[in-house]
Amino acid sequence: MREITQTVCCNDVRFVVGRNALEVLRELTGKIAVFHPLWLDPTPIRKVLPEAEYFPVEDGERLKDANNVLVLAKELFERGYDRGDTIIAVGGGSVTDTVGFLASIYLRGIRLVNVPTTLLGMVDAAIGGKTGVNFAGIKNVLGTFYQPNIIIAELSFLDTLPQQELRNGLSEVIKYSIVLDSALYNILMGSKDEIMRKDDEALEEVIIRSASNKLDVVAQDERETKGIRIVLNFGHTVGHAIESATDFKVHHGLAISVGMTCESKFAEELGYAEEGLVEDTLSLLTLYELPVNPDQLDPRPDPYKALKALEKDKKRRSDVLLVPVPRRIGAWTKAEIPVETFKGLTEQCLR
Repeated sequence: MREITQTVCCNDVRFVVGRNALEVLRELTGKIAVFHPLWLDPTPIRKVLPEAEYFPVEDGERLKDANNVLVLAKELFERGYDRGDTIIAVGGGSVTDTVGFLASIYLRGIRLVNVPTTLLGMVDAAIGGKTGVNFAGIKNVLGTFYQPNIIIAELSFLDTLPQQELRNGLSEVIKYSIVLDSALYNILMGSKDEIMRKDDEALEEVIIRSASNKLDVVAQDERETKGIRIVLNFGHTVGHAIESATDFKVHHGLAISVGMTCESKFAEELGYAEEGLVEDTLSLLTLYELPVNPDQLDPRPDPYKALKALEKDKKRRSDVLLVPVPRRIGAWTKAEIPVETFKGLTEQCLR
């Protein structure tokens, strides 16, 4: 078991990864509320926290309705939870988004523990403090920045994770390696077999390095006001456009994989990146059998719909897009690319 602690603004965020990492939960005091998806068996947590109260909730976008937060807050209030108690969010991004938002507003903030159950959650969704729920039919229109006190990456949750879902999470790991961590890139290139067979030591290494990279960025720019946290969006400008163009039928990690390929090409073509970056990016994505062109996605994204989505990207400022571009493996810079230029490059990449 390995752990790191990162100070983010006013809080220490503790990240723990390993088999039997759930044992850390025994350190909690006070009343404990565990929120988990209806489909998830909470037995591993019950073994550690038999006295906790368990709240099965809907998963996905149905959970993220703002009205559900008030229902959950009422449950906590009626059961007498106070600021010395703890809320635990177990599951994927929809649970950590919603329960994190609940924790941030209940009594102006109650202790929060995130327990992600997928690799994608362990290296990305459960880290960073972003919470959000949907309001008036609009995704994440209500949200806060609220850091969890502890994030626990329990490796046993990955034992039954399908290979496709493993690759889905590895896409985000690869993102960190390309823009932030050349040593992680080398580890990924040399440890494919161990990672894909879910070797504990190999997974611990890539998970804790990914978490460390993200926490370091978040510590420097928690609320995205300094132009540093934008690096976490590498591959996501085109990737989100692909998701939108396919009505979110393409998995996030697969869309981001093609997005990283496209955006690496843009970096070279526009003169931001050293020659060879695209080749290095393709080598790693292909090694892990991740898609590198739109023909490998099902359904194939409609370029016209993708371009329309780009026009509404949250990183747009007037007529430019603020995007992170890799300069070489492990290094990046912020670029202001005219929207029309970016659309032209995207159309070419997705054609």
